[in-house]
Amino acid sequence: MQRRLVLLAAVALAGGCAQVPYWTLTDDANRVAKSKSFEFNVAGGWMRTTEARAYEQVNIDGKTQTMLYESMQLTRDGVLLHAVTVTRRYPDNAFPTLKKKSSETMLPPEAADLYVSELKKRSGTEKIVVLSNKPARIGGRNGFQLVLQYKNDDGLRINIMTHGFVDKTGLYTISYRAPALYFYERDMNDYMNLVASWRQTKAAFDPPPEMPGWVKLFT
Repeated sequence: MQRRLVLLAAVALAGGCAQVPYWTLTDDANRVAKSKSFEFNVAGGWMRTTEARAYEQVNIDGKTQTMLYESMQLTRDGVLLHAVTVTRRYPDNAFPTLKKKSSETMLPPEAADLYVSELKKRSGTEKIVVLSNKPARIGGRNGFQLVLQYKNDDGLRINIMTHGFVDKTGLYTISYRAPALYFYERDMNDYMNLVASWRQTKAAFDPPPEMPGWVKLFT
């Protein structure tokens, strides 16, 4: 547990001025993680944020911009090693570095391709390889399931599995990142159970919140 908290603290410090999430250990009385737009079940023994981040900072053409979104994160051994990230991006900011919006008419293969392109551009590398791209169902909606892989600076192979879909309220993704050796397969069942439990809430269809005034001071 001490090792987990040290890793989580390091990640929080690296976030600078970004919202610092609170973490909680999931147990039998604390299984459901809730955001405004979605909720899902979490396996026992996972650390998770208690509430969603509401903003993200994105570098677009050399300028940092702050955008509305929702994101919750989970880990068993520290987010520097592996993590599950559950995210909703609003239609206007679904693919910000590509300067492309999402729409409810967007087909899953198109959304998957844009997701990969956005990920590559954000990471600044073309070394991300698509191992598979196939249809999937998420919360009763047609979507995609991607398996990606890349090597970090130490040569360690990292796998990413992402489930996602688009509707009129935005782009929703559930991503699992872990070293290909041991960790990826170890926690795959927990991840797939989480995906199966994911559900959208009625509040997802409410108007987006207003961007707070402090944003203008930092972007």
